[in-house]
Amino acid sequence: MEKRVAVVGGGYAGMAAAFALSEAGLPVTLFESSKNLGGRARGLDWKGKRIDNGQHILLGCYHDTLSLVEKACEIQDPFLRMPLSLSIDGFLLKPFPLFPPFDLLFGLLSAKGISFMERVNAVRFLARKIRLEKDLPVSKLLANEGQNDRISALLWHPLCLSALNTPPDEASASVFLEVLKDGLNGNGSDILIPKVDLSTLFPKGAARFIEKKGGKILTERPVRAIRKKGADFELFTDTETLSFSHAICAVAPQHLSRLLKEMPEIPVPGFDYQPICTVYSQYPEEIRLPGKMLGFSKRLCQWLFDRGQIDGQKGLISGVISATHPGISMDKIASEIHDAAASLIPHLPPPIWQKVIVEKRATFSCTVNLQRPQNATPVENFYLAGDYTEGPYPATIESAVRSGLACARSILDG
Repeated sequence: MEKRVAVVGGGYAGMAAAFALSEAGLPVTLFESSKNLGGRARGLDWKGKRIDNGQHILLGCYHDTLSLVEKACEIQDPFLRMPLSLSIDGFLLKPFPLFPPFDLLFGLLSAKGISFMERVNAVRFLARKIRLEKDLPVSKLLANEGQNDRISALLWHPLCLSALNTPPDEASASVFLEVLKDGLNGNGSDILIPKVDLSTLFPKGAARFIEKKGGKILTERPVRAIRKKGADFELFTDTETLSFSHAICAVAPQHLSRLLKEMPEIPVPGFDYQPICTVYSQYPEEIRLPGKMLGFSKRLCQWLFDRGQIDGQKGLISGVISATHPGISMDKIASEIHDAAASLIPHLPPPIWQKVIVEKRATFSCTVNLQRPQNATPVENFYLAGDYTEGPYPATIESAVRSGLACARSILDG
C-alpha cells in the first residue's frame, strides 16, 4: 500500500516526524496554522531584533535534537556551548577540569556560597543511584535525601523549575531524577544556548529538506477536523478536504478535542498547565550583565540571559519566570525583570523597550504519577506526537523531537 502521510502541526514534534519520514524517502504533507514554523519554540521579529517566543536552553543530553539540528540547520556553529556553570544569589558552581561525571561532582564539592556539609550532601545525592518504589514530589525527595532548605533553594529548586516548569512541591521526583541522571552522562550537563532563533535552528532548514524530497509544507493552513473514512483519514481545512493513509497529530494537547471530535475512540488527555513568561529588555549597547546566564532564588525572576554575550545583540537582556503566579500583570512582570537586572548592573537606565511574552500553557504540569498518552492510538495508522506524550523527560524540545521520531518509526516499520 502506498503510504500518504499527513502531519498536523509544525512545531518541533511535527517537524521531526516529517523530516525523518522524508529522510527515509517517504514524502509528507505538513499543515501548520500559523505562518511561522516551530510552535511554542519559534522565532519572532521585534523592533529590528530576532527573538524567540520564549527563552530556551538545551542540554548536552538532548541527543536526538542535536542530531537533527546538525542535519538541518543551515547556520554553522548555532549554539553557545558551555559546561554547566550556575551563579545564583552568591552560590557559584563551576565544573572541575575532569571527565564527566567527576567534573560536575568535584565542581559541586568546591562550590561557593554553601557550607562544606551542604556540598558533601549534595554530591552524595547527585552521585547516588536512587530507585524510587513510587513517585513523590521533588521537595519530599530532597528532604528524604538530606538536602536542607538552603541548598534546595539555591540549586535543586531552580533546576526543577527550569527542567520541569513545575513547583517542587508538585513536581515528579522520578522525572527530575531522570533529567539529573542523563545530565551526568558524558557532556550531558553542558548548557547549549541557541545563537540563532529557534525557527532557524531546525524548522526552517527541515522545511526546505522536506520540500526537496517531494513533501509539502503548508503554513497558514489550519486543519479544522480529522475524520476516519474507510482505511483513510480525511483532513478538513478552510478550503478543501484531503485524504491520507496515515496521520500524525502534532498539535498541543488542548487542541486535540476540537480536531478529534469525530474520532471519539481516541482518548484526549486532560492536563493542568504551567505558564512561562519571557521578557526581552533592550538597553543601550554598552549594557552588559556580569555573566551570560545568571539566576535568582528569592525573586520572581529566575534567570537572566545577556543576548549580547550570547548572539551579539548588544544591550538585549532576556528574563525568564517559570510557573508564573496567576493574576500577575504584564507591567509587574516587565518591572520585575528590570529590577532583577538592576540588582546586578549599577546605575542601570530604564529600558529602551520591553517585550513581554506570556505562554499561558507553555508546558503541562509535570506532577507526581502523571499518566501521559502513547504515540499509537486505538485508531490504526493514527498517531499523537508532542512533548506531552509518554517519555522519560518533562515537556522539553527533546521530548517533542523524540515523540515525533517515534511516530515516524512506527509508520516506516508498519
